[in-house]
Amino acid sequence: MKKILFIIILFSKTLFAYECPPLQSISKELTNNYNVIFWGKVDSVSSTNAKGKSNAYFTIKELYKGSVLQHVKVIFDENSDCMMSFEKNDEWLMYCTFQRFDELSVNICSHSRKLFKDPEDDFYQLEALRTFEEEKLFLKLIFKIHPFAKNNELNNKQIDFKPHNDQPSGINKLVLLLVSFGAMLIVYFVTRKK
Repeated sequence: MKKILFIIILFSKTLFAYECPPLQSISKELTNNYNVIFWGKVDSVSSTNAKGKSNAYFTIKELYKGSVLQHVKVIFDENSDCMMSFEKNDEWLMYCTFQRFDELSVNICSHSRKLFKDPEDDFYQLEALRTFEEEKLFLKLIFKIHPFAKNNELNNKQIDFKPHNDQPSGINKLVLLLVSFGAMLIVYFVTRKK
């Protein structure tokens, strides 16, 4: 009875508030929609900022896809009908995308799911067609467990994506100067004849 009441409340909230497209059971192809997939525990949740976004801080137990540190921040919407609900010590299978290079985000329509103490309360299982443990096993089979990134590795990757102001070498500068001078001479003589 408790499970049925919980599902009715969830679906009525979804019908009147925010509607996601039908969620298919996670497959190898659907995992391509996500940059980072992990099983983790919520350490803390920040308050909502002016844009209606909050941060959930996770300690990752198993990393299935992506390259991130063991302790990550995930940005989520908390100020609308499509908000997610994270609480300290909750365990989640998270399906995240990069909002920027080092900022993970998640939304309510992703495949992310919470581990419930009572399996009968797991309304995600209706859509996922797998228990939480079965989904973890599925992810381990297709991805294995990845090692966590080290801080200096991420910093090096981030430097690669930042704008560069590379200067040419001495010889290249000389060649550019000579080519520019030659082009100016050609323009000068062409315009002088006219």
